[in-house]
Amino acid sequence: MAQVKSGYLLVLVLVLVLASPSLSNASSIFPGFIKWHVYVMNELKKQGLLVHCQSKDDDLGSHEVSEGGNFTWSFRTDFSHSTLVWCHVKKNNNNGCDSGASFDVFWYDEHLFGKCHWKNCLWRVRDDGIYLTTLYETQTQEFYYHWGATRHA
Repeated sequence: MAQVKSGYLLVLVLVLVLASPSLSNASSIFPGFIKWHVYVMNELKKQGLLVHCQSKDDDLGSHEVSEGGNFTWSFRTDFSHSTLVWCHVKKNNNNGCDSGASFDVFWYDEHLFGKCHWKNCLWRVRDDGIYLTTLYETQTQEFYYHWGATRHA
């Protein structure tokens, strides 16, 4: 009987929170309900980009992204708030000089969620490094990673 009451209580709390007019964005409390979209955009000058992204559960494979193109995918976070996605990118040079970087593109962090406007994380790969587009009222480019970065779990 106690389990039934706690189940009803949980449903009641969820309904009250989602219906509350004081919460303009209930998804900020329940990010697991959001369908996230991650974009890795090739903004290199006159060269292709090799992109390989994965999480501990999913390997999205390797993709060649032409100049001006992007690799994108969508997902929902897990309820334990442990979703982490990282990518390895490499300049696709014809001269054999390959520069690369490994970096996190999604992790559970409310600051990141705000920068991604609670649904779209736009990563721009450029000749001088990797930027996150912050989607507040005005779009800004925030430098995050240098070429040669090796950051992932």
